[in-house]
Amino acid sequence: MGFRRPDWLAELQGLVTAALVLLAGIVVFNIVTLADGGVVVAQVPADAVTGVGGATGGLRDGAVVDGDVEVLVAEPTPRQLVTYHLTRLPTFAVAGAVLALLWTALRRARRGDPFSAGTVQRLRLIGWVALVGGILAQLVQMIASLELTSQVTADGRLSATQDLGTTGLFLLVGFGFFAIAEILRRGLALRTELESVI
Repeated sequence: MGFRRPDWLAELQGLVTAALVLLAGIVVFNIVTLADGGVVVAQVPADAVTGVGGATGGLRDGAVVDGDVEVLVAEPTPRQLVTYHLTRLPTFAVAGAVLALLWTALRRARRGDPFSAGTVQRLRLIGWVALVGGILAQLVQMIASLELTSQVTADGRLSATQDLGTTGLFLLVGFGFFAIAEILRRGLALRTELESVI
């Protein structure tokens, strides 16, 4: 009895399909929550909330509340709901676009010659979507965070934190796809050169 040799393109395509389904479920849940009202959670500076910044109650000596605290808005306005979802959905949109493009690239590679100019172009496109889309998504989310904090603080204070981890991940993914596209391009050029010699 022999083991089935794995088709890693098919395995990855199945994994990407599962990720797309999960991501679609998350987005649908967020949209339903938006339509239903739901709650809004905003991160505001601790010193913007009276009695919180510098508070020591329940903490050990020398420890104080500082930085950002989460503020729950139980009955948000429609504007607050939309702004809140703009602090999260752009990243999901870019991730979905990258996964969908990867899925189509894998399907084309499985059905035809994976070492083609079309595959190289598709991988470069994925790289650009991850790189530019990821940075733009983080920018939109930061602006939405600024807007949301101004809507929930009495003095209209602006505050937002940049998620450097997610930005770095998008950069890594983008440059990773550029590198893989370049490897395939060079392999394609070598194959063309060898075919012309033979």
